[in-house]
Order: sequence, then structure tokens, then C-alpha cells
Amino acid sequence: MTHAPRWAALSAFGLLAVASLQARAGMELNGVVATENYIGVRHGDFYNFRNANWFQLRIKANPAEEVAAIANLELRNTNFTDVRLVDDLWDRGTVEPVSWRVNEAYVDYYGFLLDNDWVKLDLRAGKQVLGWGEADGFNPTNPLDALDLENPLEFKARVGNVGLKAALTLGDEWVTLEGVVAPRYLPSVLPVDLFLGEDPLQSPLMPAFDLSALEDPNLSLVLLPPGAEQLRTLTPATQVDNLLGGARVRWTLWDFEWTVSYAHAREPVPSPRAVAGTATFRNPGDEGCPAGGPTCVVVAVDDVELAYPKIDVVGFNLRGALGDVGVWAEVALILPEGEETRITVASALGSRTQTLTAVEDEPYTKWVLGAEYTIPGGYYLNLQWIHGFFVEMTGHRLHDYLFVSFRKAVLNDRLRFELNLGGELDTTQGRDGLAGLLNALISYKPFDGSEVAIGYLMARGEDGTSLQLFEALDQLFLRFRADF
Repeated sequence: MTHAPRWAALSAFGLLAVASLQARAGMELNGVVATENYIGVRHGDFYNFRNANWFQLRIKANPAEEVAAIANLELRNTNFTDVRLVDDLWDRGTVEPVSWRVNEAYVDYYGFLLDNDWVKLDLRAGKQVLGWGEADGFNPTNPLDALDLENPLEFKARVGNVGLKAALTLGDEWVTLEGVVAPRYLPSVLPVDLFLGEDPLQSPLMPAFDLSALEDPNLSLVLLPPGAEQLRTLTPATQVDNLLGGARVRWTLWDFEWTVSYAHAREPVPSPRAVAGTATFRNPGDEGCPAGGPTCVVVAVDDVELAYPKIDVVGFNLRGALGDVGVWAEVALILPEGEETRITVASALGSRTQTLTAVEDEPYTKWVLGAEYTIPGGYYLNLQWIHGFFVEMTGHRLHDYLFVSFRKAVLNDRLRFELNLGGELDTTQGRDGLAGLLNALISYKPFDGSEVAIGYLMARGEDGTSLQLFEALDQLFLRFRADF
């Protein structure tokens, strides 16, 4: 029996007590307590019902004027139970598991070794989110921050990684040079059930199967897709040749903020490196075979080995305003390291192997163009055109997306209405594949520091579109939150 969740809760309580005492001596302390509920409306497979509760604590201390210690800590439980055996029923930690998370924990040093009128060096060491890029939630120039899609609706969420960042500022913030290095690759948190969907063979985690080598006019081919238990992920080892790193230059000119960056990293979504399957000959009408047809060959996918492809990214960002319209642009030239998929199918007649291209080694470009404007009367409008989603890793497979957000607050900003619309155009399949997304939200602040929100999300898409992956998220959600 394990009592780790209880110790995590006790640790958090103790940390809160100590932090509260020290806060009286000048420590900044704030946080949030929230609970959210999701109810599936149409499919109900992914979020038939989901509840998450969390307590987040943010701490900042300044032991010296030139030093800051920052931590973002969180206690969370989601859908409550890991019970599998009768013996589990008397273990509170299994019936109601709690996860203890360190979202960020780092130390800032201001003016480290260099601090004068001409040059200043700042260092940040520890678990941190870099936040590179200017676009709103979609940042192709930033492959260094891992995605956090535990809640697939939160595109802006990121997982902090252990790293060292140095920022060298010249003059009166004329130019800032930044460099960062991370000793390990941190996988993104991905909604695998969504990615596999109703047809795993169309998943971004699977290769584009080519069974032409098995085709025969006297045979009927049936391909049985794998489940999540057949997928294995190879996380890169923590060693020197797997280091992540990047650098960027930032400056201000003509009232615009400009950035040029470079990053050596890996894709956030793994691609198939090796696939093993078994071919079985069956008679017409047998399980999985159409009746009245020729002899059937059922190919079952038994094992899929996934790996994270290496990429180099050269980025260009800008942000500023044209009159009353805020604008931004983010352009990423991606130099991928090619990846191949080796597919081996065994049968009573022997085995056959073929190699497919999973990731081409040809450079390609992703970009985001955005604008925001507040219409007289307090109506906020946000528009983004995105070329290339995070699951798309080859130039000729990139789709185009248009996301529009409307917001309007009334009653002294206590009542807010929000509508988010998304559209997708896929021209890579020899036809125009379309998909759309709708997310509506109403939030109310009954008292200062508190919020109640209710919303609805739906997505629809044709086969092969990326937004089709989110169809299973057709749902209502209710959230209660208090900030302190």
C-alpha cells in the first residue's frame, strides 16, 4: 500500500504554513483554488464525466535585491480513483489519488558578474517555462517548451523544463541577447485517446500504411488498428548529444518588438519508427472478413515504436500596433531530421518488410499572423491565421487555420461573454477538407477574486483534418474558481 499522496498533501500543508509565516516578512504569496467539471454531450468517450480539483500556490522571495526565488506548486486530483483490486478499497490514496506537481521552481540572478550602464547579465536556473514567441497560444518558433494538453482545450498551457537561461542586455535595453540550454528532453502531455480517435489508422501517431506489397486479386485485405497498449514511446536519454538549446536576439525599432531566434529541439508529437504486425488468412464471413468475398488476409498491428524527431528551428517574431490595432507575426523555418518507419508483417508464409517516410528531411515553414482590436463599446476581437498545426510535421501536409475570438464584458467587468470560432482548410489530400470548432463561454464574478464559468465546446471535421481529433470533446463544462 502506498501513502505517497498523503505525504504530498501533508508536505503541501506544511509548505503553505511555512510560506504564510514567511510572507509576513516580505514574501509574495498568491494562488488559486478551483474545481471544474466536464460532461460529454455527443460522444462521451473522452469526457463522459471528468472532474478536476486543484490548489495552486505561487511564491516569490527576494533574499537579496539581486536575487529572486520563484516557485509555482500545485496539488491536483482528477476523476479520483485508481481502484483496480478489492484490496485497493481501503487505501484512501488509491480511492482518491492526489498528484503533487512542481510547475516551476527557479532562481533569478540580476546583474550576475556584469552590471553597469553598458551591459547587464541576468541568469535564471531551474524548472521554467520560457514563453518564446508572440502568437496567442500557437508558437511554432518555440519548440523548447513542452505542451501541456492534459486539458486539450488549454492550448496555452506549457510544462516547465529544467534549464539555464542567460540574458545579456546592452545599453538601455537597446538589444537583448538570450541563450538557453536544457539537459533533457521533456515529453509533452498529450491526449492520446483523442489522437487515436475512432480510427487509429488516421492518427498522427500512426504511419500512412501502404499494403500494396500484400495486394492480390484473389485476396481481400483487412487492417486491424492498434490500441494505446500497443504503442511504445522512446523518450530520448539524458545525455550530451540529446541536449536542447536555443538563442535569440530581441530589440525594439519603430515601436515594434522584433525577435530572431534559433532552437535545437525535438517535435512535441512522436512519430512511428517501427511497426510490427501479423497477417492471418481467414475464410469469407469469418470475424473481420466480409462475406461473399475472396479469401481474407487480416493484418493486426501488434506493436508500434514511437520516437521524437529532431528539428532545428529558425524563428522570426514581431509585435506592435498599427494605429489602434495590435498585430503580431511568428514565422518558423523548420529544418527536420528525416525519420523512416520500418513496417514488418509476419505470416505463415514468412515475413515482409517495407520502409515508409514518416518525416521528410526537407525544410518547411510554419507561421502565425494575428491582430486584436477593441471595438468602441468594449467589444474585443482577436484574429489569428495559422499555417501548420503542432501535429503536422512535413511541409506538404500543413493545413491552414483561422481562429476568431470575441469578448464582451458588462456590469463593471463582472459578467463576460466569450465566443471562440475555429476553421480548418486541408488542401493536401487532393481536395478541400474542412473542419470547424466552436467554444462558447459565460463567466460571472459574484465577488472580488472569484469566478463561476459555464461553457460548451464542439468540433466537427472531415477525415484527415486535425480538428476532427477533437470531436470527442463535444461537451459542457462548469468551473468554480477563487484567486487569492
